[in-house]
Amino acid sequence: MVITVSELHAVLNDLFNDAARRLARDTGFCLRERKLSGPVFAKALVFCLLNKHAPSLEDFADFASEHLGVHASYKAFDERFSRPASEFLAALLGEALGHCFTARPALLPVLRQFDGVYLRDASTVSLPACLADLFPARAAGDGQPTAAVKVVLEMEVTTGQFTELEVLPALDNDKASQIAAKPLPKGALLLEDMGFLAGERLQAYADQGVYFLTRVPHWTAFFEKGAGRKGYARLDVLAWLRQAKGSHLARQVYVFHGQKLKLRVLAVRVPEEVAEARRQEVRQDAKRRGRAVSQKKLELCDWNILVTNAPAELIGASEGWELRRVRWQVELVFKVFKSGGGLERTQARGVWRVLTELYAKLLGQVVLRWVRLAAGYVMLRHSAMRTAAKVGKRAASLLAALHGEGELRQQVEGLSHQFARCKIQKRHRRLSTFDRLAALDAQFRQLDRAA
Repeated sequence: MVITVSELHAVLNDLFNDAARRLARDTGFCLRERKLSGPVFAKALVFCLLNKHAPSLEDFADFASEHLGVHASYKAFDERFSRPASEFLAALLGEALGHCFTARPALLPVLRQFDGVYLRDASTVSLPACLADLFPARAAGDGQPTAAVKVVLEMEVTTGQFTELEVLPALDNDKASQIAAKPLPKGALLLEDMGFLAGERLQAYADQGVYFLTRVPHWTAFFEKGAGRKGYARLDVLAWLRQAKGSHLARQVYVFHGQKLKLRVLAVRVPEEVAEARRQEVRQDAKRRGRAVSQKKLELCDWNILVTNAPAELIGASEGWELRRVRWQVELVFKVFKSGGGLERTQARGVWRVLTELYAKLLGQVVLRWVRLAAGYVMLRHSAMRTAAKVGKRAASLLAALHGEGELRQQVEGLSHQFARCKIQKRHRRLSTFDRLAALDAQFRQLDRAA
């Protein structure tokens, strides 16, 4: 699944030179030639922010002088932060996401049987209060206005690529995202957060031949068709679970009150310590709301309830939750964005500088991802945080390496050697997601050796 250095070099050069120059002109950011041209401004922001999460204006000026040979004052940078600047960086981010590298999918246990495994999730990014009018969020405890955006991300596991990214107002529903309705290849598997859950969407993906596996809320109604009986009868989920003799159950059901969707419900019993932690949360939530504790909700804390349209030979009851664990990889990406990429950190207090830095940081994370894939990063097999940190430390060197493919190759090869020490080691007490999947795939070890 390695991206070739030649391909990476060509894309980076086009993005930060020709594309940056064109988009700076199209957005009105740079209508005449000046020191802080579109390419210079984009390189200074993206690579400086990869190296320092909350730089001052003087830091931007110093970075441009040291690494780009452009001597502009901090006041010059200050004047360039405007609405066109934010629109320029947003457009450049969109341009980057339009590039699709021809990476060969990695061989991963169980996941190899699908034509791609797509993860979707959304994460809220807090912003300074100066953006409360543009991007309002839920009011603070003291009633003061707050600001935030919602970053919606789609990624494909076997190639490791970010396939879509969208920035929405924080109060928008996840299902309002354009990504939520995006078609996927026939035979692909979709793993997404419950925020995207909607019967119409699931029906559309079933019609496309896309498999999905998702958790559902505890109050979801399941229906069955009775023999010789018209219509549907509601399944008593608790009665079904109380009769369980094992820890994995599966049953064909119909869900949603409008158009009934034929699915399989998978129930997986969780460890007692997990169930007890959930029950504590339920009790605390009921106390906070001044309500009685729901006995049904307490009992359902013992189970994870999933639904899928995949046949049993693809996703059995025992495989369901292990496959569902793969979705946590997108949460690790958001952790990299926020912790490693400083997405919520800034010295800026002006609206347009905050937004411009936000888009520059997101673009930096896309570039960082490309470099990691070129260096041999494989999802589930390498540490997301450690590999991202090693690339971030080389931000200035990677910028310098854009001048020649040989220099970029040297940087990528250096990272490749470092990544060898970032592989997720086999654990005996708490198995990694990769090892859990490998335990379910009897043929994988032989295929892996052959590959």
